[in-house]
Amino acid sequence: MKTKRMLCLLVSLTLIAGLTACGGGGGGGGGAGGATFTSFIQDEPSTLDASKCNDLYGDAILVNVLEPLVRLEEDANGNNVAVGAGAESWEPNADGSVWTFHLRDNKWSDGQPVTAEQYVYGIQRLLDPQVGSPTSFLLVDCVKNGNAVNKGEMAVSELGAKAIDEKTLEVTLEGPTPYFLALTYSKAMYPVRQDVVEAQGDTYGANAEGMVFNGPFTVTSWVHNSEIILTKNENYWDKDNVALQTVDFKILTDENARYNSFENGSLETVNVGQPEWIDRFNQKNDVTFTQYVVPAIRFQLYNTQDAIFQNEKIRKAFTLAIDRDDVVETIYHGTMIGAYGWVPQGVASGSISDYTAGAPEPLKDLISENGDPKALLLEGMAELGLGSDPSALDITFTFGATTQWIRNYGEYLQQVYKNVLGLQIDLEFNEWGTYQSKINSGDYQVGYMTWSIDYNDPMGMLSLMVTGAGAIPTGWSNAEYDALIAQASTEMDDAKRQELYQKAEYILIHDDGVLCPIVNEMVNRFNYNKIQGMCTNYFSTNSSGLKHVSIAE
Repeated sequence: MKTKRMLCLLVSLTLIAGLTACGGGGGGGGGAGGATFTSFIQDEPSTLDASKCNDLYGDAILVNVLEPLVRLEEDANGNNVAVGAGAESWEPNADGSVWTFHLRDNKWSDGQPVTAEQYVYGIQRLLDPQVGSPTSFLLVDCVKNGNAVNKGEMAVSELGAKAIDEKTLEVTLEGPTPYFLALTYSKAMYPVRQDVVEAQGDTYGANAEGMVFNGPFTVTSWVHNSEIILTKNENYWDKDNVALQTVDFKILTDENARYNSFENGSLETVNVGQPEWIDRFNQKNDVTFTQYVVPAIRFQLYNTQDAIFQNEKIRKAFTLAIDRDDVVETIYHGTMIGAYGWVPQGVASGSISDYTAGAPEPLKDLISENGDPKALLLEGMAELGLGSDPSALDITFTFGATTQWIRNYGEYLQQVYKNVLGLQIDLEFNEWGTYQSKINSGDYQVGYMTWSIDYNDPMGMLSLMVTGAGAIPTGWSNAEYDALIAQASTEMDDAKRQELYQKAEYILIHDDGVLCPIVNEMVNRFNYNKIQGMCTNYFSTNSSGLKHVSIAE
C-alpha cells in the first residue's frame, strides 16, 4: 500500500515531551516587537526538508516555519476545529473524492507569493520515488495515481493534484477518503518552492542558509548540535497574531540539563519523567502541572526476515516476556501507561471519539492465552531447528540513542529476558542517523522506537504496516491485513470502518506478533504561569507549534 518512510518515526528515545510548545526562557522582551522564547529539542534534526524529515526534532521546527493548507486549533472549549491556514476556504464535491482549496494571500520569507503550484509541487515531491520521501505513505493511497507514481509507473504530473490558477488548488482522490481533511493539516500538505530545491540540490534542508519559509517564523540560524533560532516571519499572512519575536531552540540531549534549566528559569516549560523532579517542581509556587495522554506508542519491532525472528512464536515470546506494569513503574515511574494494542489512546475514528475505548486489546488476549513465554520460545526454536537452549541464541537489540536513559533501559531488558526466557541479549547503541540506516536496510534483529500518529484516525497507525509501506521496516507482509486496510480506507460508515480496523490490528499484534507495544506516552508538563497559549490537545497544530504562545509580563 505504501512505499514509504524509510522510517518516519517521529521518534523519541528519551521522553518525547519537550516538543509540545516547550521551553522558554528569557522571559520576554527580546527583540523589537515581541518576546524571546528559549525552548529546546532533544536531538539534532536529520533535515529541514519537509519532504524528507522523519523525526520529531525536525517536525518541531517545520510546524513553526511552514504553513499547511489547514490548521487544527483548539476552540474556547478545548475542542479541535479546522481553521484556514494556507487555504482560507475549501470544499469537497458531493462524494468527497475531489477537494478544492482557495488559497489566501501569503508570502514566503523572501517576499515571493505562495501559490497553488507550490502546494502541488509539495505533493509531487512527497510521492516522487526519486525523492524517496519517508512520509509518502500519508498520500500514496488516497491521492489519485499516488501508488503508480510512487512505484515509478507514472509521471508525477499524473497525480491528482493541480493548480486551477495561482490561488486555487484541486486535489482528486482515488475515491472517498474519510480521513482526508486530517491530512491537510499534516506535513503532507506543506508547500515547497521548486526553484529553491533545485538551486540547493542535495544540500536542501541541511542548513538554514538559502531556505525560505511561509509560516509564522523563519529559521535564521542553525548551529548543528547546539541550537536553532527562529525569528518572526514579517511576511506571514497572520503575523499580527504571532506574539513571539524570537524562538531559541536549544538542542539538549541530557534530561537533567533540561530539568536544571527549567528550575533556574532558563526554560519556562518542561516535561518530566522522574518522580523526584515532579515532587521538586510541585514545590514551586509559580508553575502549573498538566498531565494528558499523547497518542504515541513506544515499541519494539522485529525483523521478520531475520533467521531467528522470522518465527512468530519467537516474536511473541519476546513480547510476552515484558511486564508492562513493571515497565511503567520501574522505568517510567508511573508517568506512562501500558500499551496493549498498536493504536494509541486518544485517537478518534470518525464520530467515535476514542478508538481504543471500544476496541479489543490484542496483547491482553495474547497474554491470557500463553502462560509461559519461555515454552513458546522453545516451540519456535524447535520449528527452526535451533535446539532447546535459549542461552545459545545470538540476539542483539539495536537502539537509536546513546543516552544514559536508553542504556539503563537496555540493561533492564537484558535482565528481563535473562529471567523470563533464559537468554542473554547484546545491546547496540547508535546515533540516530546510524540507527536509521541500520533499520531501513534490515541490518537488525530487534529495534526500539516511538511512533507518534501523524493524523487523527487509526489509519495513521495501521497503514504503516501495509505491504510495501516501508514506514516501519519489519519485512512483514500479510494479504488479509492489506485487504482490510484497503477496505477501511474508503469505508465511510464509522462503525464498519472501526470493525475493519480492529480486525487488522488483531492480525498485526495478536496473530503475527510483528510489533511489541510497550507503553502509551503521557505528557507530564510543568510550565511557569506567565506562559500562555499552551494547549493540551495533541492534534491541535498548536500542540507543537508556537504561533499562539505568548509570555505575560
